[in-house]
Amino acid sequence: MTDRLAEIQQAIDSFQMDAARALLREELAERPGADVYYLASQAAINHGQRVEFLEKTLELDPAHPGAQDELDDIRRVKSGPAQTPPPRPAPQTAPSRVKLASVGKRWLAILIDGTLVALPTMLLMNISGAFPALNAAMLSADDAIIAEAFSQFQNNFIVMNLLVSAAYNLFFMTRFNGQTPGKMMLGLRAVKKNGARFTFADALLRNVIGYTLSGMFLLGYIWALFDRESQAWLDKLAGTVVIDERAQKMI
Repeated sequence: MTDRLAEIQQAIDSFQMDAARALLREELAERPGADVYYLASQAAINHGQRVEFLEKTLELDPAHPGAQDELDDIRRVKSGPAQTPPPRPAPQTAPSRVKLASVGKRWLAILIDGTLVALPTMLLMNISGAFPALNAAMLSADDAIIAEAFSQFQNNFIVMNLLVSAAYNLFFMTRFNGQTPGKMMLGLRAVKKNGARFTFADALLRNVIGYTLSGMFLLGYIWALFDRESQAWLDKLAGTVVIDERAQKMI
């Protein structure tokens, strides 16, 4: 397998279907071989396109391993159980290189992102006058005034932090397809299980609404410790998993 085909296979295994399809378009335009069409069938956008690519694979290489078996399986399912022929051995496919991120690494990435979000939050709090107001209250000898000022500062900080966090996550998750700076530093990426690229709606659902739900008593994050795919509640909500790109390159 050439380096380009290996790169396409890795993109497919990592659920990065948009990237795989972009590479496949280039490869089909330059070197439209049987192996390329077979990979294209794995990244097909619908059932009909997959059949078309598998048929093209067999047209170019009638003995291609796996293509005939997959095409037979598709036709067998379509024809119904009454016409099902005896089972055939499963096609040989490349082992998945997907490596799920550990919960520890995910927590570290969240800590990094939280620190990066806190910095502009504090700056905006200072610009808005929240710090001067708190300082003025602290100089007062009245405990009631100090307590009220601190409570107001805390409420303002929570609201400001949520707004900054939402903007931060919406920008990075959509601009860098499932990565925030914290994830980039640790080689992690959140990917859609259906292989689609992150959209604004996905980021809103996962990293704004999902973070809020998962943060309730931390139960949403603790859930990932016991989940088969290490999914937190926010992953369940958005249909995502978090992969360790550095670890999977070593597999």
